[in-house]
Amino acid sequence: MRDYALNRAIFEDRIGNRSLFCRLLHNWKSRREVRRLSVFDDFMLADIGVNRADLDWAARLPLTTDPARALEDRAVLRERRQPRNRPGWGAY
Repeated sequence: MRDYALNRAIFEDRIGNRSLFCRLLHNWKSRREVRRLSVFDDFMLADIGVNRADLDWAARLPLTTDPARALEDRAVLRERRQPRNRPGWGAY
């Protein structure tokens, strides 16, 4: 866990040193990638861990926010709150 936190802090520092223009350009490109997910069907989105409402939410985020990262964080939080029912688990 300590290594993860350290690597995350290093990554955050790298992003923080970029100019505002570079961050906005990165977020704009990320927004385009998130929009491309809308062509997937609901089963594929569920496999990724998101749904159509999440995609709409990410599309409405301000340009100063990275929508792909926000979408990933939202999916991780949802997974922590409600773990998926995996076949074979708890069948006893």
